[in-house]
Amino acid sequence: GEYEGGIKKWRANKVQVTVSSGKVTDIEILEHKENQKPEFTGKLYDRVIEAQSLQVDTISGATLTSKAYLKSVENALLKAQNKNER
Repeated sequence: GEYEGGIKKWRANKVQVTVSSGKVTDIEILEHKENQKPEFTGKLYDRVIEAQSLQVDTISGATLTSKAYLKSVENALLKAQNKNER
């Protein structure tokens, strides 16, 4: 899944989401414009996997960046869903 990053493309990112037995089991960042530390994305993606939802708390002090990273996960899941509906 990809997110274009908004107007200035600062938060562009691309992820690979692994789904097994209908559950998100792994999220891997493939590309990103911001130089985020793995601890940032790891913490955010761990919340998604634990909750099995995109409705998780963002990282304090990085709300817009968190939302951009969550958007790429959402886009990946929508892409997979659309592919399976065909």
